Amino acid sequence: MPALISHTDDEIARARTLYEETNLSPKDIAKILGIGDNTFFRRVKAWGWRRRRLRVAEVDAAALEAAGARDEALRTLGREVIDHRLAAEDRAEDAILGQIAALEAMRERVAVAAYSTIDSERGARTLYRLAQALTEIARARNEKAKLALASRNDDRPGAEPEDLDAMRNMLADRLERLRAQFEGDAAYEDAAPRASGEG
Repeated sequence: MPALISHTDDEIARARTLYEETNLSPKDIAKILGIGDNTFFRRVKAWGWRRRRLRVAEVDAAALEAAGARDEALRTLGREVIDHRLAAEDRAEDAILGQIAALEAMRERVAVAAYSTIDSERGARTLYRLAQALTEIARARNEKAKLALASRNDDRPGAEPEDLDAMRNMLADRLERLRAQFEGDAAYEDAAPRASGEG
């Protein structure tokens, strides 16, 4: 029978550190100690070291706990981002509606005065761009509302699509009135030079 290989306390302490705190393979640690794999595992048990299987289970449990905390933090952050985006959409919508109201007020102020074709075209282009922006905001909100209803996880008030439809209808009516007014002015401007040229 071969003689038992003995190790100093320093060698054992260094091997224990390698085994419990690093990912160095047990085979490599056994080579460092100058013993075989089976002997190494018997001595790990005899020396009372913490088995790697247990360490892996502890690490896995800690990782699962950290993942749960991280997921909750991401959900909270996601809600904050969504709320921020909704607030930004509301501000953009308010600004656009303010511009439309200003355009209407300007149109009413100059209705008596001669309103040039250039101003009329500029107003029509502005209304077109504003309508595009409102349509884009409404489309984004409608998609978000559909996603929220599909997931049933959205507990924010005001995500109901009925409100969006009412808002969209009101804006469409308002834009149609403005477009009709601007087109009427443009037709008047086109007819006025011809009438003065004939006389």
